[in-house]
Amino acid sequence: MSIHVHKFGGSCLSDGSDIDAIVDRIRESPDRAVIVVSAFRGITDRLLDQIDHGQTHSISAFVASIELTYLERVPEVATSPWAVRFAETLHHLADCLSDHALDPRPDLRADALACGERLASLTIAAVLDARGIPAMPAWAEEVGIHLIGRGEDARIDAVRTKALLGIPAGAIPVITGWYGISKGGFALLGRGGSDLTATAVAAALDADSVTIWRDVEGVLALSPRWTLPARNLSNLSYTEAAELALFSEPVLHPSAVEPLRQPGIPLRLKPLHRPEVDGTIIGPSVRSDLPAVRAVGCLPGLVPLSWNLSSALSLAESVTDAMSALSRARIRVADIRAQPGRVRLLVPSRTAARAERILSEKPSLPTPSRGKSISILCFVGEGIGEDESVMACILDEAGEAGVKISFGDDESRAHAIHATVPAEQTELALKKLCEALDLLAP
Repeated sequence: MSIHVHKFGGSCLSDGSDIDAIVDRIRESPDRAVIVVSAFRGITDRLLDQIDHGQTHSISAFVASIELTYLERVPEVATSPWAVRFAETLHHLADCLSDHALDPRPDLRADALACGERLASLTIAAVLDARGIPAMPAWAEEVGIHLIGRGEDARIDAVRTKALLGIPAGAIPVITGWYGISKGGFALLGRGGSDLTATAVAAALDADSVTIWRDVEGVLALSPRWTLPARNLSNLSYTEAAELALFSEPVLHPSAVEPLRQPGIPLRLKPLHRPEVDGTIIGPSVRSDLPAVRAVGCLPGLVPLSWNLSSALSLAESVTDAMSALSRARIRVADIRAQPGRVRLLVPSRTAARAERILSEKPSLPTPSRGKSISILCFVGEGIGEDESVMACILDEAGEAGVKISFGDDESRAHAIHATVPAEQTELALKKLCEALDLLAP
């Protein structure tokens, strides 16, 4: 029997109409369906806020508010076969929050955050079961989803997961995304990690397809955050999708396509409430025409922090010290360039002052210098990095628009061209270049 994996993320778990649509999509699914879920919309952010800033005396009230959110969207869970387990999970969440306040270990933090996915698994299984579709919750620790690493940036252990994955028979499994078990206990896959859970499960089960249901029609040639009428992409190669995921949000987890490459499993991104729309299909490269830019990703407003190294300072130690200090402060580093005698980091502008202060206070590091804010543009398309005419076109169009564009000096890639522009010219650059590259809808 064919297996079809369906992933429902937080954007598709917002209200009752989303729940109704999920039931319809599973009812329509051919052959055997396997479901992967994220926490309901907003839950993970609330959990993070409670863990990082909440008070221990507020834990009971906080957990009660989480319970109410799930009950309001799926009241069926209160009378389902998993009602007791639902209550036990809420108690477990409260215990994790209390324990973490006293002993802030990464595995306790991951365990607490994973409760959002566990509650989603229980509630979605409950509503499906109540509406005549046999389903049952299937948590990562039960079905054998193994990770490598600890904390919030682990990765899938594809070999162990494929060897040990065991999903329930006789009912549709509702698998928890985003987290798994590692040598150090529970660990997380980073933001968007439920995408990776879904594709890893698909690869382990030799599934026919994966569908990630979203609140938009597919992948656009430019992120909707820029309010330009970008074309919807009917297809992308695995390589194009992986590159775009690094520079445009929210497309996919950057590693989501990797489990699908070798078996060639297609990945579809479709709108939950409009299943008749084709959306975007991601699969092996089928390029046969001239190389062309298919999409543009952008990381805006990045501030360079750089420092020179004396001969007495180790390049590796300098980078390690800096990255560890920023990681502890939960400051994201968008890019790092290290060469003998010099290190440069790119951090978001909103955290640049704090990052500069943290690095300046490190006795082992020279005081960093702060550069002008820039944005990284990533032009994506199979073969464009091997065709000089594509880069020449981008350079010419930028020049005509008065945009100061610089191409990266990193190793060229066949499928991508990286460039930087001054932060204040980002919107102008995107508008003019997307027009010139025919990436906007007519």
